[in-house]
Amino acid sequence: MASFKIALLLGVIAFVNACSQAPGTTTTTVTTTVTTVSADDGSEAGILSAHERSLIRKTWEQARKDGDVAPQILFRFVKAHPEYQKMFSKFANVPQAELLTNGNFLAQAYTILAGLNVVVQSLSSQELMANQLNALGGAHKPRGATPVMFEQFGGILEEVLAEELGSSFTAEARQAWKNGLTALISGISKNLKKAEDLADPQTKLTPHQIQDVQRSWENIRNGRNALVSSIFVKLFKETPRIQKFFAKFANVAVDSLAGNAEYEKQVALVADRLDTMISAMDDKLQLLGNINYMRYTHTERGIPRGPWEDFGRLLLDSLAANGVSSDDLDSWKGVLAVFVNGVSPRKD
Repeated sequence: MASFKIALLLGVIAFVNACSQAPGTTTTTVTTTVTTVSADDGSEAGILSAHERSLIRKTWEQARKDGDVAPQILFRFVKAHPEYQKMFSKFANVPQAELLTNGNFLAQAYTILAGLNVVVQSLSSQELMANQLNALGGAHKPRGATPVMFEQFGGILEEVLAEELGSSFTAEARQAWKNGLTALISGISKNLKKAEDLADPQTKLTPHQIQDVQRSWENIRNGRNALVSSIFVKLFKETPRIQKFFAKFANVAVDSLAGNAEYEKQVALVADRLDTMISAMDDKLQLLGNINYMRYTHTERGIPRGPWEDFGRLLLDSLAANGVSSDDLDSWKGVLAVFVNGVSPRKD
C-alpha cells in the first residue's frame, strides 16, 4: 500500500479533549505540531497487528459516513453517565431530550468524531501513539479524568459501531476494536489520576492522602500526648505570646509545664481531638463536623491563623523525626493544610 502523509494535530484526540474547563479553572494550551506518518505497509509494527489495524480502519470508514454516529456516541455516553454532562459547559444544563438538536452538543460530537478519526489513522506508529497518549493523559490529569471514564466511553463506542454496521461488524472486527481500545486506554491511563488521587469536592482530601495519614498515625498514636506536648513546648519557646491564649497556664514557665495539671489536661484534649479528626477523615460528615466545631470554638477565643500554621509545621517535623516516610509526609502536608484552612480560613 502506498505511503501517504497525515497532518496530525496533537491534543485533538479523544473525547475529553473537547470538554470545556469548569469556571475558575486554568485552561491549558497545547501547542500543535505536524507529524509525518507512513500508512500501514503490512508489518506488525504498532500497538496492534496489521490485520487488526486494517479491520479497525475498514469498519471505522463505514461507520463514520453516517452523520448520526458521532451524536449517538456522545448522547449515549452522557445518558448513561449524566454526571459527565457537567464537564461540557456549553450544554451542561441542556435537558437530555433536547441534546440531539442542540447546536453546541452536535458541534462537540463532531469534534470527537474528528479526534477518533485521527486515532484510527495513526495506529501503525508506536512512537506517534506513545507521544499522543502521554499528551492526553498529562492534559487531562488536572481535569480529574479517570481511566474508568475512557473505558465507559470505549464500551459505548463499541455498542454504537455494532448497531450501525450490523453483520459487517464481525466477531473478528469487534475483537480488534476491543484490543485497540484496551491498548489506548492503558496508554492514556498511565498519566491520568486514579480514583484514589481525586479530591473530594467538599473535604478537599483524596482517599490516597487519607490512607497515608491514617496508616502512619496509627503507628504513633499511642504516644500522641507526648508528641503534642513536645510541639507545645517548642511552639511556646518560639513564640511566647501564643502561651497567653491558654489562660490556665499562661504564666507557667515553659520548662515547668510538664506535670502541671491544667497543661497536661490541655495536651490530652488536643491530642484526642487530633486523633478524632484523623480517625474521621474517611467519614465526610464527621470530618466536616469536627472542623466546623474547631473553627467555632477557637474563633471565639481569638486565636489567629499563625499559631495553627506553626503547630502544623512542628507536627510535620515531629512526624519526620518519628520515621514517617517522605511520601506520607506529603499527604500529611495536604491534610494539615485542609485542617488549617477549615479551622482558620485565610482573610482576604
